[in-house]
Amino acid sequence: MTHVVIVGAGMAGLIAGYSAIKAGHTVTVLEASGRPGGAVQAEHLELPEGVLAVDAGAEAYAARSTVLDELLKDLGLADDIVTPNPAGSWMYLPDVGAVPAPRVGMWGIPGDPTAQEVVAALGVDGAARAAQDLHTPMDLWAKRRAAGAAITVGELVADRFGPVVVERLVAPVVAGVHSADPYDVDIDKIAPGLVDKAIEQGSVAKAIADLRAAAPPGAAVKSVRGGMQQLVNALVTFVQARGQLEYGAKAIALDMETRTVVTETRQRVQGDHIVLAVDAPTVHDLLATSTALPQRAELPAQPALGAGVALVIMAVDCNALDAQPRGTGILVSPNVTDVAAKAATHVTAKWQWARDDAQELKKHRHIVRLSYGRVTDSADGSAPGHDTAEQELLRLARKDLSRMFDVAEEDIGDNLAQVAIIRWRTSMPLTTPENSRRIAGLQEAVQDIDGLHLTGAWFAGTGLAAIAHHSLALSFNPLQ
Repeated sequence: MTHVVIVGAGMAGLIAGYSAIKAGHTVTVLEASGRPGGAVQAEHLELPEGVLAVDAGAEAYAARSTVLDELLKDLGLADDIVTPNPAGSWMYLPDVGAVPAPRVGMWGIPGDPTAQEVVAALGVDGAARAAQDLHTPMDLWAKRRAAGAAITVGELVADRFGPVVVERLVAPVVAGVHSADPYDVDIDKIAPGLVDKAIEQGSVAKAIADLRAAAPPGAAVKSVRGGMQQLVNALVTFVQARGQLEYGAKAIALDMETRTVVTETRQRVQGDHIVLAVDAPTVHDLLATSTALPQRAELPAQPALGAGVALVIMAVDCNALDAQPRGTGILVSPNVTDVAAKAATHVTAKWQWARDDAQELKKHRHIVRLSYGRVTDSADGSAPGHDTAEQELLRLARKDLSRMFDVAEEDIGDNLAQVAIIRWRTSMPLTTPENSRRIAGLQEAVQDIDGLHLTGAWFAGTGLAAIAHHSLALSFNPLQ
């Protein structure tokens, strides 16, 4: 029977373990920490009336893919799949303040530059410049594509729609999701197929409108009642019942001659297949320990970690938030100077189950999650984020929530029931073109090594749907 050893019990590792077990293989999952799930975690807020569990990491998955729907169904969670409040999100822009986000778009790029909400965000002149995309030939980008040149989100959008669209519509979304600058993000990494379709259609906006029209009806994202941690719990239960899941087992070396993983406690775990479901810098370090890599001399430079982010989760008893003044949440332009947060999710407005849970404990209770920092921030700590002290983050969160949601700051500070601060770094891929090349180099270095596999957000792309699709596609056929 084929034995699969998986390094990492994040979402990629757990799903790879599930897939291997379903295929009839034996599985051992090694997790360095004491908690599975990676970037999918729950925070349990200790409140006077009881405990409230909220998502402290990824809170949803893309609905355009059915892979997670099918996984949840197989794990017995089909009836718990939920969609968000359709009210939509807002944006906080320089000189404009809070405005509704475009209804038809992709990563902030408008599918209809003439839409009322787009004009409100860009102004008449900005919207007119954006509309030039509808009739300007794509010749430049066809040549770039034919030459195999990397294309960033920022440069494509600035050329096709004008720099104001990058600043006001795209930067808030890319910064909110990837914590990155649009000029550093490879568009093929976050919107595969968009450039090719735009060349075919003669317009980026037309391509986006077509892609959105062809998407399944309903919400763009889905989640699970009780939070995405329910999926982690189900996967852990599945793997533990049919395989092994070992915590505190940090992998420090890889011996591909015997297909063995060596842990920090000098445990040697041998398998027919080895899956590295960890971040790319850790993969690089593990590959560098193995003398059996045929292309070891061509191992690329180590991929870089970004600056990371901090999340401030606030349980606040505030009547003014009952009206859901910013829909499901708000994304902030990096050029805004009066708000330090990059985004805020009104959790109890976005998810009905969260609202029910919170207000069962106390009427008018709301959960709001604010995000600070971008992975491309300077390491000097000048921008609030991953390394900012807790008291400073709490001060900023009170002020920012007041300004973004147009509620009195004293109504927040005087009625703050609980707060939690979560910090993320290694789980967030740095999506610059240079880092993408280094990650691709790692994949190339192992592609001819029988029994060695790489998976996870750094290799599959950001988002639970992308990770699940990549991990489920791994093949563990018997080796010669």
